Amino acid sequence: MRSITLLLGAFQGLVLAALLAASRRNATANRLLAALLLLMVLRITPYIIGFAGVYDVYPWLTFAPFELSLGFGPLLYLYVRRLTDDGLPRRWALHLAPAAVQLGYYAGAFALPLAEKWAWNDAVHEPWLAGLETAAALLSFGIYLVLAWGRYTAYQRWLDENLSNREQFRLGWLRGFLIACGALLVLWAGYSATEAFIRRLEYLDRFPFYLALAALVYYLGLEGWRHARLVYPRPVDEPITVHAPAAAGEPFAAPEPPLPAALVAASAPAGVDEDGGRGTATGSVYPALAAGWREQVRAAEWWRDESLTLAALARKLHVSPRTLSRGLNEGLGQSFNEFINRMRVDAVVAELRDPSCDRDVLRAALDAGFNSKASFNRAFKAYTGQTPSAIRRAASAV
Repeated sequence: MRSITLLLGAFQGLVLAALLAASRRNATANRLLAALLLLMVLRITPYIIGFAGVYDVYPWLTFAPFELSLGFGPLLYLYVRRLTDDGLPRRWALHLAPAAVQLGYYAGAFALPLAEKWAWNDAVHEPWLAGLETAAALLSFGIYLVLAWGRYTAYQRWLDENLSNREQFRLGWLRGFLIACGALLVLWAGYSATEAFIRRLEYLDRFPFYLALAALVYYLGLEGWRHARLVYPRPVDEPITVHAPAAAGEPFAAPEPPLPAALVAASAPAGVDEDGGRGTATGSVYPALAAGWREQVRAAEWWRDESLTLAALARKLHVSPRTLSRGLNEGLGQSFNEFINRMRVDAVVAELRDPSCDRDVLRAALDAGFNSKASFNRAFKAYTGQTPSAIRRAASAV
């Protein structure tokens, strides 16, 4: 029963990995996730066949190269990186070098005669290498999980700074994906610490961990497949840097070509450089500058454009995206997303308070530039603290 239970999860993971590998949309990211699922299934395999007694019948399977856990962390990070960026880091394959070494070690040990395998296991592998391998795998998974979380949070900040409608790109599923991996890491570390410092675990004692791993394989595969065809906007303006190893520390993307210097210089106030804001402005410049932008955007009603981006608005205002973003942050204390959506909410509130207007709230929200009911509800609640119906009732009671 233990073998069958683990086999069900592993088989589902293999099916989902095959579907992901065959996907044409987001092909690189999906194949990285498929590779991660495959490595996790391989990690489960010795226990699937072990609980079924296969090792007792075929002892030559000892040291079969099923253990490639040093690839878990790199593949997770590269998957998140590819989802939120146009490319992988330079020399990305180096991240998988430890897993390649691990594969070589097990392949070499597997090729030994059976008597030599057991002698090596008793003299070297179990007393020395097994613990070091587990510690290295845990450390690798933890570091790369932190880096993946950093990419995710940096991407969310970039969306706030560059898109007026970013609700559909919150990637709640990816957040859950990373949290689930973190939960597995904690469980894995707990089992390893128990074996290292308390008592040696028997084969059956490890079943709950591998059951959790099988469940994680199914969950990751299902979530990855459900979102396999979604394409997310890529950072093309200001690079986002996350603390990472040298091989993976590049920004998300190269900066977009700057606006013509003459155009920027004609509109830039004193204290703002002609290169698009790379210099330092005095503290009094940005509030006045941002207030002027706010009036200009309100008057032109550019906020009604549901696809409005930071770069598009910057071109309308004849400034660089960097200058606009910095001006909004330092002048108004707002991200681009908040700057635009507050205007949209203000327009809907004004309509709700108008007793002569009884138009449907959703229609008013869509006309104001929101592209979905969910994005409108989230922004409206955040900026007013009330529901649209409550504001309409309050206006009617006056």
